[in-house]
Amino acid sequence: MKNPVGVRTFTWAPALSICVMVGSLLAFLPGGLFRFAWAKVVVVLIALGAGLLAGRYNREAAGGRLPRSTVVLLGAGSVVLLIAALLSPSPAAALLGRWPRYEGAVVLAAYAATLVLGARVLGGAESTSRWQVLHRALAVVSLPLAVICVLESAGLRPLGGAADLRPGATLGNASDQGLAGVMIAGALALPSLQPGKSSWLLRTGCAAGVLIAVLSGSRAALLGLVAVAIVCALGVFPASRTSKQSTTKSPFWKGTVAVGGSLAGLALLVFLIPGARDRLFYGDTVTGRWLLWQQTLEMAWEKPWFGVGPSGFVDAFPGFQTQQWAVQTGGDFPPDSPHSWLLQALLAGGFPLLLLALFLAVSTLRTAVVRIRSADGTHRNTLIGALAAVVGYGVGLLTGFTSPGTTPLAAFLCGGLLASTLVAPAPRPETRKPEKSKLRSWPQTPAARTAATAAGALALVGGLIFAVPAAAAEWPMAAGVSAAGNGNIAEAQRQFQAAQALRPWDSDTALLAAQAFAGPAAEGDPEAAARTVEWAKVSLARTPDSVEAGLALAVGQLNSGDIPEAKLQLDGIISRAPYISGLYVQRGIAWFGLGQPEQSIADLRTAAGQSPSSPVPWQVLARVYQRVGQEGNAAQAQQEADRLAAPESLLQK
Repeated sequence: MKNPVGVRTFTWAPALSICVMVGSLLAFLPGGLFRFAWAKVVVVLIALGAGLLAGRYNREAAGGRLPRSTVVLLGAGSVVLLIAALLSPSPAAALLGRWPRYEGAVVLAAYAATLVLGARVLGGAESTSRWQVLHRALAVVSLPLAVICVLESAGLRPLGGAADLRPGATLGNASDQGLAGVMIAGALALPSLQPGKSSWLLRTGCAAGVLIAVLSGSRAALLGLVAVAIVCALGVFPASRTSKQSTTKSPFWKGTVAVGGSLAGLALLVFLIPGARDRLFYGDTVTGRWLLWQQTLEMAWEKPWFGVGPSGFVDAFPGFQTQQWAVQTGGDFPPDSPHSWLLQALLAGGFPLLLLALFLAVSTLRTAVVRIRSADGTHRNTLIGALAAVVGYGVGLLTGFTSPGTTPLAAFLCGGLLASTLVAPAPRPETRKPEKSKLRSWPQTPAARTAATAAGALALVGGLIFAVPAAAAEWPMAAGVSAAGNGNIAEAQRQFQAAQALRPWDSDTALLAAQAFAGPAAEGDPEAAARTVEWAKVSLARTPDSVEAGLALAVGQLNSGDIPEAKLQLDGIISRAPYISGLYVQRGIAWFGLGQPEQSIADLRTAAGQSPSSPVPWQVLARVYQRVGQEGNAAQAQQEADRLAAPESLLQK
């Protein structure tokens, strides 16, 4: 049946898909506990829905497709990840994702789908106009994002959040903020040099992207900006050799001046902005990163074939921590990522996934160079900008991690960069095997097209059914944490139960609830202690290797009067993760409750040695000394605790 509205009913869909995808950078959930991950996933899914409509009109010029090598490598990587998840200690959590980025089946599938969407929307016969829409959208989005970053760098918190943590604007993380700025600057750098009505907007957006990256204080972002400048310079050089224009108008000289000015301006910005300058020369985080990578490689050698599974790093890493790591970082908050996309692939799926990721990176670069060489004029600069953005993102991820805030946009740009034009082949009666040419095109029959669209729509609806309640759960999670902190245990319990009803598959909902109740439990609230035990057991049932859930359970047991069981629980965790100071603090309390003050003092001194900047072990140690009548030692311990708790110590830390 013919569409009564006309075949071009959905001509608005490509532009809408592009704008929504770029707009995901600004998406967040006001009032939520973690306001950034699921809100962005929902917006990305909406963009995918608009992209699904983009191919429903004039399919002969609907867009582009990914190279077959890219599709094969993505499929193989998906199989490896599935096997790794099923073999991990917590298969359900590995498949569905863990807090805070929840990179499970739904989120990873959304990443892959945005790559396909980029090829569909930014490739094909209408790619020039659609890239222009993308450039304008990036420039527009960069302006409010830059304003928020400026305000946060001045010490304000326009979006809320803790004042003592590094801000990340609407990305929620300083590194993600920096990488978003890198991609904006990279995509707009060369197109902004082209004359046109929107050139002023693109130039402003490019400058805003650089500012966003610099204000993040992320060294990875600064390195990404340098990579952007290098790619742009290398990209325009071949064009200058064949240019028939005079030297003064040569793209090479324009590009060289732009790159040189960009690097000089970047250096000036870094040294003028105190936060960026101090962060650049702050060496402790560099040392900590090297330690993290060393310990990650030790994990990889023990599990070379399929790693620890997706999202399994946070549970496995404490067993590989060292004394040096404990002293350097405190060790009480295990990282959930190795902070490098190479090591992330290695630990999530072992060496097979790492090799596939490397092959995909090489294949992407090779295909991108071929596309750029075959283009000319404005489109060539557009593709060079896309390559600069993708390379800048990849370089930044050498010391960072993927997230719903930045990875969809990077995949979208990459899809457009790799896209080849998709045109239905003309019938050739003399061809002996026409079925082979059909495999290279979109399904041509109405029934096949309808089935493909229906399958995509069904997948999107399923994704939204999963993602929207997951995002909504952040509101009761925030309310529950607040109520627990204020001592309203009954209200906190009600809110956490509401969150669990919205996100019943999430083991970390129970973990966060247990940790929220553990605070008032440690202060002597018996109801909070009982709730801590309840939620910690739920979390451990789903993620049995979680050190954080085990510690919360021990806190609840200690303050419920079940001291022997708490001691056994702590013994088991310490045998697996012997360099976490919080475990020794709680076991020191357990030893004292069991009438063993000497053992208590020994554990508390171990905790103080592992976390030399924390006043907590000394505070507990002072009380133990006082209870056993060692007043002099008690006074010394309290003096040390007061020194570490002083504002000056916090500033130095």
